[in-house]
Amino acid sequence: MRASSPKRQGDRILLSAIILLLMIGILMVYSSSAFWGGEKYDNATLYLRNHFIRVVLGAFLLVLFSRIDYHLFRPLTPVLFLAASGLLVAVLFTPEFHGARRSLEIFGKRFQPSEFMKPVMIFFLAAIFSRDSETEMPDSRSIYIHYGLLIATVALVFIEPDLGSALILFFLGFSIFFLSGVPWGQMARMVGGIAPMVLLGLALFPYQKKRISDYIQSAFQGGRMSHQVEQSIIGLARGGLAGVGYGEGKQKFLFLPEPFSDFILAHAGEELGFLGLAFIMILFCVVLWRGMRIALHAPDRYGFLLAGGITAMILFNALINAGVVVNLLPTTGLPFPFISYGGSNLIVMMMGGGILINISRQVDVTFSEFTRARSRRAYVIPGG
Repeated sequence: MRASSPKRQGDRILLSAIILLLMIGILMVYSSSAFWGGEKYDNATLYLRNHFIRVVLGAFLLVLFSRIDYHLFRPLTPVLFLAASGLLVAVLFTPEFHGARRSLEIFGKRFQPSEFMKPVMIFFLAAIFSRDSETEMPDSRSIYIHYGLLIATVALVFIEPDLGSALILFFLGFSIFFLSGVPWGQMARMVGGIAPMVLLGLALFPYQKKRISDYIQSAFQGGRMSHQVEQSIIGLARGGLAGVGYGEGKQKFLFLPEPFSDFILAHAGEELGFLGLAFIMILFCVVLWRGMRIALHAPDRYGFLLAGGITAMILFNALINAGVVVNLLPTTGLPFPFISYGGSNLIVMMMGGGILINISRQVDVTFSEFTRARSRRAYVIPGG
């Protein structure tokens, strides 16, 4: 790999967009959680304080990961993958929390191993599919071995049960396979391979089956929407073009359950209106644009796959969350990146942002070089 300049700046546009999303998130979490905190814990700033601490921790990790050369993680990948897999197994033997086994408690704080498996899976597959020469396609045996590892990991998350995180994890792996140049025929067989597991899981977990059946009835058969989604749509409708004003929303008064978490976009839509949501989505599109640009200009295949996978991780989380809020997808329990209240997801997204910035500091391939390499069927960037 060619040496990069140590004085090169990270992607300031990406960093600015993330900071603005975090600021909006802090404002929205406070506005939507003050009543809940006062009613449940007699402390209107409880959720704000917790969220702010996590934002500060996330900001520290973003800076840290933006300074650590991403290549240093490569030899640690097997250890990280084994550790994350062990946590996914361990969580299945813990007592249920809110009707599922998704989190572990350490020093009184809960975290979700499935969230941390997402970047670990990206690191793992990026390391695997960038270890050969730049112009070689991955062989079929390697593809199916690591596809099997991906499916086994997805299954561990699925039986927690956590359908949303399991699907994101699968499509993250699928994205790395795609970026690595896996033929379309093999990718089609991969998608078909997960269908039996989903059907079996729906049979074993009535909770997931009910969510999907309720969604189908409400979206396609004229049935009533779930309470959360119904209140979400009401909030968006009340917001109209310009919103009812910051702090003036009504759905947060116990109508919309936990509006500061999975349905924070509905709360933002009510108070800030369509214009406010449009601004949030513009910032989010900036994050995606810079992530894709960083991937296309990465100095080697490993950086290309890492940046592409992290950008996909942010994209999938956001699309699924937004789809649930407007009843385009079944309820999954996934937060919106950088804005929703939550610990594990926010920390993972900030780490991902830091890695993207680190890759951007080492850019030494122009877009024209990238496109010329693609035309020569070097399915990723040369020079690694």
